[in-house]
Amino acid sequence: MIIDFRVTVPIREWVDDVEEAKNLFLNSFMRGYAESAYEVSAMYEVTAESMVKAMDAAGVTYGVLQAEWALGGYRKLNDAAYQIAKKYPKKFPRYYLTVNALEDDDMVKVVEREVKERGFSGVNFQTWAQRMYPNDKRLYPVYAKCQELGIPVTIHSSINFTIDRSIDFSRPVYIDHIACDFPDLKIVANHGGWPWVNELVAVAWKHKNVYIEIGAVAPKYIGTPGTGWEPLMVYGNSLLQDRVLFATDDMVPWQRCVDELKALPLKDKVKEKWLGLNAAGLLGL
Repeated sequence: MIIDFRVTVPIREWVDDVEEAKNLFLNSFMRGYAESAYEVSAMYEVTAESMVKAMDAAGVTYGVLQAEWALGGYRKLNDAAYQIAKKYPKKFPRYYLTVNALEDDDMVKVVEREVKERGFSGVNFQTWAQRMYPNDKRLYPVYAKCQELGIPVTIHSSINFTIDRSIDFSRPVYIDHIACDFPDLKIVANHGGWPWVNELVAVAWKHKNVYIEIGAVAPKYIGTPGTGWEPLMVYGNSLLQDRVLFATDDMVPWQRCVDELKALPLKDKVKEKWLGLNAAGLLGL
C-alpha cells in the first residue's frame, strides 16, 4: 500500500482560467516559485483527472487531498478540494481544508463546520503566506479545535521560494512550541524541514505527536550525502521510522518519487512504513 500524504488541489481546479493562474504566479510574491527548480509551468496543465491517472500508474493507493492557501481565496480552495474528493472518493478518502487567519471569518467555526458538514478530516496551515509564524497565538484557537475534534494539522516546515517572505516563518522549532501546548494534537511537518532537517528530527524525537512528511522533495536527494538530509536517513531508519510520511505535494512526478524512495538505502520494512503503513495508522485507513 502506498499513500501520498500530501496531494494539493491542482491550479486548474480552483482558478477561473489558466491565464489567471499564470499571472498570479508571475506577478505576485509567489513568482519565486516560477524561478526555482520546480516545473511550475507544467502545473498549469494538471487536472484532477490527469492527477488521479498518474497516481494510479505509479501504484499510489490513496492520497490525502489538501487545500493550500497561498494565492486566491481559501473558500475557493476548500470548495475545490471537497468537489475533487467527492468525485474520487476511493482515491481521496481523507481531505484537508485550509484557513486564512487574516480573514475576518471565525476560523474556528470554519473548521468545525467543514469537518461536521462536508467531511473534512484535517487542516493545512501555510502560515508563511500570511507572514505569520505557526506558533502565532492567533492560530491557537484553531489548533485547540483540531485537538478537540481529533483531526491532524499539517504545517509548512521548510524553505519557501517567495520573494518577500522570510524562510524563518517555517522553521521546525516553532512546531516544538505548538506540540508543547497541544500534546494531543497530531502535527505533520510538511516537506521534511529542509534546510533545518536536524532541527525537525529533534522536534519529532521529543514529541511523539509530530510526524515528518517529505513532499515536494525528490527522494534521491534525501539519500544523497551532502544534501543535509543525513539526520532523517539515520533516525528515519531507526528511532523515527514510524513517523515519516511519503508525499509528493504534486511537485515531483509520482512514478519518480515511488521509484526513488524504493531505491533509498533503508531497511525494507522501513520503506514500507514510509510509503504507506505510517500514514495508514495516522489516518485510520
